Amino acid sequence: MKLRSIIRWEFLHAVQSKQFLIMSVLIPALATIGIVVANSQQSAVAQGPSGPPPAYVVALILAVILFMGAFINGVMALYGVVKEKQSRVVELILSSVSAREMMAGKIIGLGIAGLIQVTVWIVVAYFVAAQFAPISLSALGAVHWLTYPLYFALGYLLIASIYAAAGAVMKDVQSGGVGGLVGIIPYLPIMFTAFIVENPDHLLVRIAGFVPPFTPSVMMLRVGATAVPAWEIALSLVSLALGVFLTMRVAARIFEVGLLMYGKAPSVRELWKWTRAAR
Repeated sequence: MKLRSIIRWEFLHAVQSKQFLIMSVLIPALATIGIVVANSQQSAVAQGPSGPPPAYVVALILAVILFMGAFINGVMALYGVVKEKQSRVVELILSSVSAREMMAGKIIGLGIAGLIQVTVWIVVAYFVAAQFAPISLSALGAVHWLTYPLYFALGYLLIASIYAAAGAVMKDVQSGGVGGLVGIIPYLPIMFTAFIVENPDHLLVRIAGFVPPFTPSVMMLRVGATAVPAWEIALSLVSLALGVFLTMRVAARIFEVGLLMYGKAPSVRELWKWTRAAR
């Protein structure tokens, strides 16, 4: 019941904020302008009939939207955690709820709000783009419709958890440092999109699909580019869900212990001790 109340409070606080409303309108508006400009430029060039985009293109678009939305809401989670660490009022809150419940409620609440936001982006972008180009989702099969939402939602929660853990490490917003750079890790596979699409069964690509920070983007691209065995899809989803759980737990432990530290950021050795204590 406490966890549900925290999730509800974080969700309502997020959707009622000015930043949420602005980004919910601004991103679709920018996407619409970009589509219109691109279509006007292409209309001057003679082109033959084009078919629906392949599944990996849809996967890439979803991955980009996923990371765009997760970055925005992840930063909100990071700043929220840092501010709560600086506010000693949170110590009174932790007397009635555990740090794990508080951190999980923040991540899930912000995650639900963020997923609603990016869903609006996807729907608006699709219908706007459909007015200017022959866009179709016919290239997507049952496996895509079943796996893409799972990778998308779990990936979103994982990235939010990573940012929350980074915020728990930082002593203030200005300190930044390694804690802020950790959130970049899930974005690395996007840099190797061409290699993943051209070599979806490469050993390194297959291994990366089971490493939680890389799982969402790598597996969405793999599923879109080739027929991935069912056991690999199932194992990647399990590893991703486990990654979300463990990251939430570690973030909660770091947050709880970090409240007792004043005026300095924890060392790598101290973080390792806290992480082992969170298991």
